Amino acid sequence: MFKILSEINKKKIENSLGLAKRAGAVISGTELVVRSIRKKKAVHVFIGSDASDGTVKKLRDKAAFYQIPATKTELSMSDLGKCVGLMRPTAAVSLTNKSFLGLFDLESTEVHV
Repeated sequence: MFKILSEINKKKIENSLGLAKRAGAVISGTELVVRSIRKKKAVHVFIGSDASDGTVKKLRDKAAFYQIPATKTELSMSDLGKCVGLMRPTAAVSLTNKSFLGLFDLESTEVHV
């Protein structure tokens, strides 16, 4: 399942990712996220809005194969990196703790396949 979040949820995602990062429940960086998907450590994947088409396809396909939800956010790669405490842009982050899923309000999003 591949979702796209609206602008309304942008601030909620920023705050929730920051909280999850402080709790040690976030992995950032495309290759590390792909590895977390393969090892089934990821419970949800968030993708930056300006990630390249190839990166989005790679992450979407990998997440779909392993049946892990992926969300393309309205956050740019720079914003996504800042949310998780990085000084550099990151195309994707994965959430590794199911307990944090409730913070994101993902049920009210539009689904795109």
